Amino acid sequence: MYKVAVTPLSPRRLAASALAVGTTAVLTIASLSVPAAHADDAGTFTVVGTSDVFDSNLVQTILEPGFEAAYPQYNLQYVSKGTGAAIAYAQAGTASALIVHAAALENQFVADGYSLEPYGRAIFWGDYVLLGPANDPAGVLSGDSSYDIRHAFGKVAAAGAAGHATFVSRGGTPGTTVQEHAIWAETTGVQTCDVSSANGGGTSPSTATGACANPIALPDWYKATGLTQGPNVMNGDVCNYPNGGCYVFTDRGTFQYLQSKAQVSNLKLMTRPSATHDAALANLLVNSFHAYGINPAKFSDPSVQINTSAATAFLEWITSPATQARIGAFLQAETAGDPPFLPSAAPALAVTSQLPAVVPAGTPITVTGTVKNKVPGTPVLDNVPVKLLARPASAPAATPTPVATGVTNAAGQFSIAYTPTSNQLYSVATDDITKIENAALDPDFGDILQGTTTEAGTTKVKSTVAVKKARLLGRHHRKLTVRGSVAPGATGQTGQVVLYAAHPGKKLKAVKKLRLKAGATRYEVSKLLKRGTWRFQVRYLNPGIVETSKTTVQRVRIR
Repeated sequence: MYKVAVTPLSPRRLAASALAVGTTAVLTIASLSVPAAHADDAGTFTVVGTSDVFDSNLVQTILEPGFEAAYPQYNLQYVSKGTGAAIAYAQAGTASALIVHAAALENQFVADGYSLEPYGRAIFWGDYVLLGPANDPAGVLSGDSSYDIRHAFGKVAAAGAAGHATFVSRGGTPGTTVQEHAIWAETTGVQTCDVSSANGGGTSPSTATGACANPIALPDWYKATGLTQGPNVMNGDVCNYPNGGCYVFTDRGTFQYLQSKAQVSNLKLMTRPSATHDAALANLLVNSFHAYGINPAKFSDPSVQINTSAATAFLEWITSPATQARIGAFLQAETAGDPPFLPSAAPALAVTSQLPAVVPAGTPITVTGTVKNKVPGTPVLDNVPVKLLARPASAPAATPTPVATGVTNAAGQFSIAYTPTSNQLYSVATDDITKIENAALDPDFGDILQGTTTEAGTTKVKSTVAVKKARLLGRHHRKLTVRGSVAPGATGQTGQVVLYAAHPGKKLKAVKKLRLKAGATRYEVSKLLKRGTWRFQVRYLNPGIVETSKTTVQRVRIR
């Protein structure tokens, strides 16, 4: 077992590598070398995954040290590969967890039973970008091509055919190439062949049409390097190809990390998603990552021992709010607040209503809001159960308890009505959500979103107290007896009714207190008074539970 380390290539060695790769015009898509199966021992935890998160330095900065600090009993070892190769590696029993970013390959991995859970966990997303030289011989930066990746690809292909540009692809089945093939399928005016669904689908530039040959017959302007993400970007930066003018399709995180370390200097951002234009175009550049535990039941070979405990811990850790926040903060300074990896483990849960500060007893409140997937282009989160939780306003650190539920509608909106009986702090929450994200794939592609919670506000309840009957009883009719009701019913041991009385012109004073039993909604309180005219009032107190209420002042004469 080993830890993979970043080894930046010197310009001289990189140029030599570029020359060697530049002589390769074809690449077999499905040629994936897989090592012999091995076992993770109790303290070793192997994650195989896409090179994006390694070549961007996310693994070395956040994932590996963070997980090992949280779980020091495990030694995390990350094996960096393209998505297709990473999946083959996991299917050989050589890892306990997997991080990838190609739905058209992940769905097959899940359908074949290799996932420990029904689907993968959404962990974060970013954007694909097209890089190119500053002189932009293909003219990508002119017109709409700076946001329309289809037109950008078409311009590079046209410039390449004219001998003025080179498209530097990783080739094979990494997630980046799978998405590239999806974009070529949307691009007009370029001769392509059809990539098989087993290899992610889409099309590839080719000198022949129909089903892609193995290896693909690539045109001269299109180079498939077989490199992982970072080296492929650096290869395009050197651009040691006859046509020159290298363009590279990659993830933004890798490019910006290499740029921050001065390992690329010739390539610039050409095309990025744009929220101000067609959303479908922007969605072509969405780069969504998922994490999987490997199912040990798929392996009969005794040498394969999947560390399920470590994999489960890793899935919980990487989707936790604290880790998600650290991922979202990665490369913040280097990108001027435009981080390349955005947390997506939990949906965006928002409350759109404002709760009233105080409501009379028996008055319902309504909490409205939305539940949305954070990844652009994903389906609406409809039919998702949402819970309204409450905790005492006097104890904000208390554990919230469910008091009402609702379900999102076809637009991902919810509305929950509830009649409060005490002063409460409210929040709304969702449990884990399993969602089909792409039903157009066969089999369907789905994922798991973590449960989440957000605050909804505070509402206090104004209690009510009423006098039903007041009478003078006793031997000399000097005992004032008042009967009535309170709402909401008394809670705990603090509910009490207090009779206040005073002669006219004097300040009312408490003359009798009556402790109410829990749940009581009626009272009867009596006090023996001296002769004369009296003013009286009844007050209902349940401190910390509801707001105090009082009746109007009434008069009685005792003879």
